[in-house]
Amino acid sequence: MPNNPVFTPVDNNGNVIGSASGTAGSPASSVTSIQGVVGGTSVPVTTSTTTTTFITYLSGAQAVSNTGVSFSTAAVSGLAVDVTLVSFTGGSSPAITFFVDRFGSDGVWYRVWTSAALTGAGVTSVQIGPFPAATGIVTAVLTGTARFGWSTTGTPTAVTFSASVIGR
Repeated sequence: MPNNPVFTPVDNNGNVIGSASGTAGSPASSVTSIQGVVGGTSVPVTTSTTTTTFITYLSGAQAVSNTGVSFSTAAVSGLAVDVTLVSFTGGSSPAITFFVDRFGSDGVWYRVWTSAALTGAGVTSVQIGPFPAATGIVTAVLTGTARFGWSTTGTPTAVTFSASVIGR
């Protein structure tokens, strides 16, 4: 796969301060070069690979719905959301969708991502943040608080999955 820009670094005011390249649609660890702009001159930039785990659900039976577990995103610009659905118990034609919301300054939760409905064992994964649009990426600016939740249809009595939400 060719190297393509995978994100554009910006400062706290939204000003473009450089460019990054790597394999589009790949994790941040695939970034091959990052350049910043200082006084009009392109210079290498040192980046941090520090991650913060916000939510982890170990594989096991979970509630059939959850309106959202909130967490602070003040120190991160992007999220990686990974879910592995194992199975449903009970219900007629059960399905589950996962979501991430951000909290607006007006006190309202705004949906930034909803997974496709999963009807059987499988995996869903998304990156959410100030990235260019691509498969598996949702371009969104995070506010100071976000939440992760899910809902089911088909009235299952239990759903078994594992999930993680990690920020960087």
